[in-house]
Amino acid sequence: MPSPALKRFGLPVSVLLIVAYWAFSVWAQLFRAGGAAVPGSVLAIAALVSVKTALAVSVVWTLLDANGERIANLGLTGPSLKAAFVWGPLLAAGVFVSVNVVLGSVLRALGTPPRPEALSALFRDPREAPLWVFLAIVGGGFTEELIRAFVLTRFEHALGRIGLTVAVVVDSAIFGLGHLYQGVTAVIQSGITGLLFALIFLKRRRAADSMVVHALFDLFGIALAYLRYAAKH
Repeated sequence: MPSPALKRFGLPVSVLLIVAYWAFSVWAQLFRAGGAAVPGSVLAIAALVSVKTALAVSVVWTLLDANGERIANLGLTGPSLKAAFVWGPLLAAGVFVSVNVVLGSVLRALGTPPRPEALSALFRDPREAPLWVFLAIVGGGFTEELIRAFVLTRFEHALGRIGLTVAVVVDSAIFGLGHLYQGVTAVIQSGITGLLFALIFLKRRRAADSMVVHALFDLFGIALAYLRYAAKH
């Protein structure tokens, strides 16, 4: 058990680190030179995600422990993962269609800029598919949803319902901004997707739910991208 002094500072430190993480994310996308550039290779993306995952697990684990909690308190357990796989595929398909087909059609009708053609180069080689599966499951499903669950619960614990609302809005917006390299349309779609993932987590307070849905959502997108781009080469 953490000492009372450590527990007293665990939550404020968590909130401050989250705000710093948000600020860095905005700076990296909007103000750093080349911040919104299309990634150079799938291998480079996988390497960055591996580092991000290691850092995220270390920080989240440490700060939860400082507050007398465990990752299981975020709703990540064996039984919760098993339950999420029962209905997760159907929900993931619903989110995918809603965002990419319905919302995508609306955005195209409104004249938002299309995604950069340079993105097609990332899906030309089917031999890189295992890397994309890794990115979908570890990078998208596990890491991003672990961070999201941590962010939402820290703000709720610190500031109540208002804090939770602020965290959902800001976190979703920054999640969308993180896809700026894919174009304006992707920013909007990703922001809405992030909001839906947040609501899925909050429904039962189980990170396992949003992790499974997020990973499957990404896998659907990867499969379609290969069907669209790899078949042409």
